[in-house]
Amino acid sequence: RRGVPIDIGKNFAKNQILQWWSVNSCSSSPNVIKNFLGDNQNSTLFLIEALNGKKISGYTECENEDEVILRMGTEFRVKGDPLAQLNSSCIV
Repeated sequence: RRGVPIDIGKNFAKNQILQWWSVNSCSSSPNVIKNFLGDNQNSTLFLIEALNGKKISGYTECENEDEVILRMGTEFRVKGDPLAQLNSSCIV
């Protein structure tokens, strides 16, 4: 999971292929994601099925964040249309 505190869900469509060209940090902990999203209602949550992510929890200062790193250039396929939530947030 990765969360961003802005609504960018409209930028994605089912079966779209994209690449993230930076190293990205994700978490498998719902509580950590809630903190990253904050109280901002306009947010986007990415649910990611990672094949090549690396768990780094034992190597970071915040071991309880269940952190997973995705390499730069990681390719994604959007499996479904973004799901708008009642609070103006979005799930991709």
